Amino acid sequence: MEACLATLIGGCMFWMTPFSSWQSLMMSFVIVVMGFLGGLVMSAIKRSLSAKDWGTMIKGHGGMLDRMDSICFAAPIFFHLTRYFFSAA
Repeated sequence: MEACLATLIGGCMFWMTPFSSWQSLMMSFVIVVMGFLGGLVMSAIKRSLSAKDWGTMIKGHGGMLDRMDSICFAAPIFFHLTRYFFSAA
């Protein structure tokens, strides 16, 4: 449910991007999926290392890397999709 809402909100913000409404909806869907996969992969890495938390900056939240794991996957995918499909050169 949250993924659908995040995709819809991303699609509705097409007016502040260089994408059309359809392109913005698809790019936001890709970002949501990659964010989810980033969380899964980082959880698997933590589990294999037997590490409960990556830090103690935020009490009870697992540290700063746990806040950024989705962005670590979604940002490079967004960059490369934008460059490949929407670059002039």
